[in-house]
Amino acid sequence: MARRVLSPAGDGKAIGMYSAGFEVDAGRLVFVAGQVAVDGAGRVVGEGDFAAQAAQVYKNLAAVLNEAGCTVRDVVKFTTFLTRHQDFAAFTEFRKTEYRRLFPDGVYPPNTGVVVPSLVRSELLLEVEAIAVKPAGPARAGRTRTTRSAGRKGRSAARPTGARRRSR
Repeated sequence: MARRVLSPAGDGKAIGMYSAGFEVDAGRLVFVAGQVAVDGAGRVVGEGDFAAQAAQVYKNLAAVLNEAGCTVRDVVKFTTFLTRHQDFAAFTEFRKTEYRRLFPDGVYPPNTGVVVPSLVRSELLLEVEAIAVKPAGPARAGRTRTTRSAGRKGRSAARPTGARRRSR
């Protein structure tokens, strides 16, 4: 994925471990629903422990991105929802450690942080959603699924890149 980091020197300048923005080449966008600290069996991980919950959230993000053939390095935007303002310091500490590992080039995706009254389950402390751009080229790890369009039995709604729909 070709990207250009947007780094204005004055107004709009990033004030933390994130980029003000990315400009990316056209590609396949991947939208990841907000991930929370729930394991594969549906159990909350790390109840009351922000660092443990954050680790599970990013593990879940990585799994969804992998399904699309992406990695966390393909993320171009995060949105982070915290349920307690006091957890912002813990989130900053988590990022200081984990983001250096996840983004070894030191270029961090833009992130919008929001404090909300609660999430879908009261014991959850954060939720993170992501937008990624799938790199061009041969398919990477993950499975490709097609969807069926209602009213068009037996025909896949997915078409190869560059394919055109025939006019009728």
